[in-house]
Amino acid sequence: MKKMTLKKFFGGICCAAMMVFAVSCAQGFDDEETFSGGVTNTQVESPTLSADSFSTVVNADGSESVKVQWPVVFGAGGYQCNVAIVDDPENPVEVYNGVVDGTSFMFPKAEDTKYLVSVLALGNKNYNNTDAAAPTNFDFSTLVPAQKIPNGADIAAFVAENLLDQDEEQAFELEAGGYYELNSVLDFGKKAVTFRGDKVNRPIVKLGYDGVIRTASSLKVKFIKFDCEEASASGVIEGSYQFFPDMESPKGEGYMNPNPIVLQECWFRQVNQCLIYSGDVAWSLADVRIMDCIVQLCNDGTKNGDAAVISGYSRKGYYKDATGASTKWRNGIRNITVKNSTLYNTKGNSKNRMVRFNGNDLSKVWDSAYGSATFENCTISQIMTNKEFANNTPNKKEYTITFNHNVCYDSWRLQKFIQGNNTKVVDKTTNAIWGVTNPVDNTDKDKYATEEEFAFVGDHTQILDLNAENGGVNFKATGALSSTVGDPRWL
Repeated sequence: MKKMTLKKFFGGICCAAMMVFAVSCAQGFDDEETFSGGVTNTQVESPTLSADSFSTVVNADGSESVKVQWPVVFGAGGYQCNVAIVDDPENPVEVYNGVVDGTSFMFPKAEDTKYLVSVLALGNKNYNNTDAAAPTNFDFSTLVPAQKIPNGADIAAFVAENLLDQDEEQAFELEAGGYYELNSVLDFGKKAVTFRGDKVNRPIVKLGYDGVIRTASSLKVKFIKFDCEEASASGVIEGSYQFFPDMESPKGEGYMNPNPIVLQECWFRQVNQCLIYSGDVAWSLADVRIMDCIVQLCNDGTKNGDAAVISGYSRKGYYKDATGASTKWRNGIRNITVKNSTLYNTKGNSKNRMVRFNGNDLSKVWDSAYGSATFENCTISQIMTNKEFANNTPNKKEYTITFNHNVCYDSWRLQKFIQGNNTKVVDKTTNAIWGVTNPVDNTDKDKYATEEEFAFVGDHTQILDLNAENGGVNFKATGALSSTVGDPRWL
């Protein structure tokens, strides 16, 4: 892909007229009168494009493409087709440029992306027809259609008033560069929701004392910077505190959320307890993902000794159900994925962990013991300095741990996360680890990571600056191995 100006984008379409005759002949264009439709000695018109012109095609490798098609323009000698990504309209990125002699073409489909698609009908000398005066342009997007929350609006109030009663995924979008506050509970319940900002100019959401986001369904949080310094809830994202009897585990020990909870391309400043917390209403989460994020904690363990960055555990151990009866329960997280992210704590911590499960047997909630936890291409600093990386990881062969291409600085005891009976996808030569508060655990350096002394170019205790590039931090590592792995943004 290459960047260009919009002027150049449109100019590339019009200059294609010079090559139309060669293309028509070389590609065996049909010169029959039936194709011309009797159109001769005419300037052809570019075809009409609409939402119905676009469809998704699944490729053999599992990736997806967008297919663009239109009715034939009689008398045309082909079509100049261009596609550019316009997430940043000032810097479009070309992804397709070509002449076709049919009435369709395809380009790779990316998630959450805005495109400008342009089709120019070309003339045909056999009929003395000339190019269309201008291309047809269409704004195509793979973003879920969203309701826009006005800049500065009360997020919880807006959602409460506008959340649609539907099963299909819906979206709420914050204004580019906007500033918002969330001062109360934002509980999406059983509604599948994407809550997003702008990919290029991300808005800031400040969580007040009672600010928290909860869900019992699919939740995708994207392209937002969160200021969590004043928040008091156990998690930034939590399981819903509503009761849904139809979502109870058939094993009778809590609720099951079978849908993904995804944090993508977000920043989190001053998280003082959990980033993701399964909640006090007995939720077992099927799929938790943290992708391309920066997470900065200020967690010394004093607010919640049972917290974890990703927590499937609650201190209460029981809850009162809808009838008021006390019921024992289990939390848990079946699948965890953390990729291309930086997670760091500005404080020492001897109480909390990266991951915490409530119990080590998923089959007590789910239909089997199968599950997985994956950390790939991550930079991890001071999580936690004096406490094991995880506890109660399901210690069974059905549970798969993948841990590769990570930097671990002053973060202790991977061996409590990667249990002996797990199925392991771990290459120690791709993981760099260095101990400061504690020496590197012997099992860790024997099996899971390569010990090397390193530091970071920037201050690893710097509080995230939501208005600075890369949050004002620099976690480029200085070691021979550590400088080649970890979060790609520092490479």
